[in-house]
Amino acid sequence: MAEVVKFQPVEVGSGYRFDADELLEANKGQDFTTLVLIGELPDGSTYIAGSANAGETLILMERARHAMIFGDA
Repeated sequence: MAEVVKFQPVEVGSGYRFDADELLEANKGQDFTTLVLIGELPDGSTYIAGSANAGETLILMERARHAMIFGDA
């Protein structure tokens, strides 16, 4: 049987959000080898862009998801 892991996201406060433009600007020049940008547009649609092919982008997204769920982010 698989182990069930309770997802407990890190919270910084109710309704708290970082300014997207400031976040992007603050992370320029980090020497990323692969980058994925995921966002939600005002109309509710999802925006995604990556610096690698779709397979490498998906692998990076899955690694990030794992880090968020298991707390090693």
